[in-house]
Amino acid sequence: MVGGSLMKIPTYREVESGVGTILREQNGIGAVLIDLGSLARIERSFGAKAYQALHTQIEHILGEVKDKVREGDILVRDPDGDRYVLFLSRRRDGKNALSVENLQKFAQRIEEQIRPRVSRLTLPYLRERPSVDVGYGFVIHSPLESDDRQIQRVIEECRGSADLRRLIRERDEHEGLIEIIHNRQLWTAFQPIVELETRRIVGHEGLSRGPRASELESPYALFGAAGRQGVTEELERACRRQAFVDWEVFGASGRLFINTVPATVRDTSFLGRGVLDYLGPRLSPRDVTLEITEQRVIENLNLYREAMHSFMDLGFSFAIDDVGAGYSGLETMATLGAAYLKIDMVLVRDVHHKRVSQQIVKAILDMGAGVDAKVIAEGIETQEEAETLKGLGVLWGQGYLFGRPQDPYAPGFRPGLRSTA
Repeated sequence: MVGGSLMKIPTYREVESGVGTILREQNGIGAVLIDLGSLARIERSFGAKAYQALHTQIEHILGEVKDKVREGDILVRDPDGDRYVLFLSRRRDGKNALSVENLQKFAQRIEEQIRPRVSRLTLPYLRERPSVDVGYGFVIHSPLESDDRQIQRVIEECRGSADLRRLIRERDEHEGLIEIIHNRQLWTAFQPIVELETRRIVGHEGLSRGPRASELESPYALFGAAGRQGVTEELERACRRQAFVDWEVFGASGRLFINTVPATVRDTSFLGRGVLDYLGPRLSPRDVTLEITEQRVIENLNLYREAMHSFMDLGFSFAIDDVGAGYSGLETMATLGAAYLKIDMVLVRDVHHKRVSQQIVKAILDMGAGVDAKVIAEGIETQEEAETLKGLGVLWGQGYLFGRPQDPYAPGFRPGLRSTA
């Protein structure tokens, strides 16, 4: 909406005469393309209604951006709604000289205005920032060609520019990740795991973070970028090493839970007696629990089945993370010998109001009892959730109610202090 009323962004066909007029009067036309095709996965996952509501908000943002530029500019959308093109009219100072540098800067400015706002809108749907690809182009008017052909050509130039800018951004992202991983520009926050009855801390989960005050400080952004660039295994190995270093600084006692990926079971530096040097002086394998998500276990079941016993022989224990997150095969996973089952926070959220969630939690508890595995509920934020879970029989919990992740390098931090929500 613009000015409180619904704004409908037209398609090119609906305003082609106006675009053609700009082309002829200026002896050429510049354009900026905004490609939001990466948001299509929201429709696939959450449905057309959610996707359309999101697009309505995005078109409001685009309308605001257009109104801040030049009055005569024309904003159009592709029929499928995933791409938008802003056709540029004469500059406000009346000059008509072409400056590629200014066109580049203008496209960059558009991207900087749109990207953070689109990212905020997609937070309910995506854990990482979506791709917003912006490109630019210019075509000189030719009286020998139809206006339509020339307009299509400038749109193609914009698409090529957006593709090139995306490739450059991906290359920059790859190089940045390689630098982060090689130099281990990482740190670990530690969140307490408590006994629900007494609130006694029984362990901590190590939560990896990227470089401070950067876009990649968030683990979702960090591992999302690593997944795109094919360096998840390298990042996970660096995070694991850093977690053991930071645990020494943290100075807490008890069990350390750390996330891992399938590559860990093939990591020769993490097998055999050399693992003792890997862990550091204060940590024994018997103090470490490796967390694997339910999805990854099912996708790599045979790999885990063969390798987990080698780790358990060294003293490590395993936890199945995100149990109940929507995948099947709980009974199969139970045969792997995991010592802990961590209930996914989706089941924990408002569990005191949801009977179905309570029944699933009971099933997980029954399975845990059958295979001698402790059950931990993740993501507990309210007293009501904690009391309900305790009433169902859950003994251990984790979440903001008991403590936020702690930074061992924070000024004034003292080991062993429990943070509060």
